[in-house]
Amino acid sequence: MSENPDNGFAEILEGIEADFNQALFEKRLIAAVMAAEGTGLVYTRAVASGVPHELAQAMAAEVWDAETNQAAGVQEQPEEDDE
Repeated sequence: MSENPDNGFAEILEGIEADFNQALFEKRLIAAVMAAEGTGLVYTRAVASGVPHELAQAMAAEVWDAETNQAAGVQEQPEEDDE
C-alpha cells in the first residue's frame, strides 16, 4: 500500500472546503444583487412619488447600508454620548 490514508482524507476535506467556499460566494453574490435591486427600487419609487432627489438618495442609502451590513454579518454599534 503506497498511498497514505491521511492524504486521501486531506483531499476529501479540501474538496468539501472548496464546495462550501463556492456556495458561500454564490450566496454573497445573490445577496449583493438583491440589495442593489432593492435600493434602486426604493429610490425610483420614492422619486416617482414626489420625494426630493436628495431625500430619496438618503432613503436608498439607508436600505443599502442595512442590507449590506446584514449580509456581511456586521452589527451596528450603538453611538456613545460624549457627555
